[in-house]
Amino acid sequence: MKFSIGIDLGTTNSALSFLPLHESGAESQVLPVSQWASPGTLVEQDTLPSFLYLPAAAEQKSFSRDGDKGTWVPGAFARLQAADRPGAVAHSAKSWLCHHAVDLAQPILPWGSSEVATEEKISPIEASALLLNYLRHAWDTAFAGDDPGAAFDAQQVTVTVPASFDAAAQKLTLEAAAE
Repeated sequence: MKFSIGIDLGTTNSALSFLPLHESGAESQVLPVSQWASPGTLVEQDTLPSFLYLPAAAEQKSFSRDGDKGTWVPGAFARLQAADRPGAVAHSAKSWLCHHAVDLAQPILPWGSSEVATEEKISPIEASALLLNYLRHAWDTAFAGDDPGAAFDAQQVTVTVPASFDAAAQKLTLEAAAE
């Protein structure tokens, strides 16, 4: 274990910070996350907006890169699309984890959308997992290329949850992290 990683899985934005464990006087740092600003254009930002966008089939090629899993696009462009194509954007997944009136393992996001087919919708747990996996990939891209000991899975990882989360919401966050 070389690093302590902290992830703030936020309702609006998520972030990843880290601290080298074996460097005297080391200070924590924020990992800039590469994300789509527009089709075909990547930018690095200190936070990852906690939005997921499902591009139309014709757009999907513009959002592919090595290591991407699935078709949902997280981050800055997804947040922009919330205004233009709200029916294709899942957001507030973390807040949904506190909602006890629906089955949070069921694909219900984007909520109320008729634009996304039922079989393409995702659960709040899956949405949270997609954001966490994106941060995991950002870490591995930055640190694990030549050093398997620096891989995300080999580090001490803490995911923060709000004090308002009850035991059920905390458990669902753990499920998302395990995915």
